[in-house]
Amino acid sequence: MAESQRQPMSDAEREVLKVLWDHGPLAVRDVLAKIVEAGQEWSRSTVITLLQRLEKKGYVLSDKSQFAFVFRAVVSREDEMRARMNDLASELCNGEALPLVLAFTEKHRFAPEELARFRQMIDSIEARSGKRGAK
Repeated sequence: MAESQRQPMSDAEREVLKVLWDHGPLAVRDVLAKIVEAGQEWSRSTVITLLQRLEKKGYVLSDKSQFAFVFRAVVSREDEMRARMNDLASELCNGEALPLVLAFTEKHRFAPEELARFRQMIDSIEARSGKRGAK
């Protein structure tokens, strides 16, 4: 399912998806254990409901071939971040990404290695742009 067609997640659904992102495919009991470790007091049925909603919305898939259903994320954390940033850019900045990037970077302190990564990304973007212009 394309990211623009996916329904948004609730906060609770996002917490369940984060468990799958952090720990990989898990059975319901294992998702519940991780949620409880994180301080939530949810029941097994709550976790099942949230996983079923995430599956219906296209964020996870379940493997029903074994005794216990195993759920896995089919949307990466990075893909979800990109989709949400695109939505935010559309909502607040007429689709422009630069104002969001500037707003975030102006108030955040970055470590030297993070700045080096930004420089690499900018160099890569410039290289791609230069190649497109040469065609």
